[in-house]
Amino acid sequence: MKTILFLFISTILAAVACERQAEENTETWWINSSKMDCVGVGPMSCLQIQKGAEINPGSWEFFYSSIQGFDYEPGNIYQIKVKITDREPPVPADASSKIYQLVEILSENPDPALRLTNIWKIIQVGEIENPTGFKNKEALTFEFNASKKTYVGNMGCNSVRGEIKENDGEKLLLGPGAATRMACPDMSAENAISKALTDTRGYKLENNQLYLLNESGQTLMTFQAID
Repeated sequence: MKTILFLFISTILAAVACERQAEENTETWWINSSKMDCVGVGPMSCLQIQKGAEINPGSWEFFYSSIQGFDYEPGNIYQIKVKITDREPPVPADASSKIYQLVEILSENPDPALRLTNIWKIIQVGEIENPTGFKNKEALTFEFNASKKTYVGNMGCNSVRGEIKENDGEKLLLGPGAATRMACPDMSAENAISKALTDTRGYKLENNQLYLLNESGQTLMTFQAID
């Protein structure tokens, strides 16, 4: 009887120990909605991950390995549990020393920031309606790429290319950008566009139109979707 009891207790203790070890080797990660170009052993496309209870927009890190059992779909932000174990030696030169396995998907939601991605035509900036290019007289367009965090556009006389520094689906902060330096007789539209980009702190999307907003929520520039 004592032997049976001893074996029973030993089995329970072993199970508890295994469960604790599994918990110790499990982490909770956030997975961003798009992969980014990165360089590991060679050029590749990396997941972006971060750990913690809340997402910090500036804390994404490249993940150079793979997660077994995780069927990633771009456009969604995931929160997952990952089990991490040591890979049995010898470890190949192009492989991680760790093995990552999906335990559970805690949440999966579309990334609202990606709604900004499109080609947009300027229909109003300040009091200026439907501004056009100085040479070709065509509508001025901007392309925002939320995944790559870039924007490029035509301001009428010069083109500009810059960084999307912050975008969470509502807040928007744009870098000053690098512009060409051609001088034109009338720079009023260009100056208004440049100032609007600098003053933008948020945006909203309604009926295929994009509104760039200042800190007070006032509209600085309005676009119409092309695609």
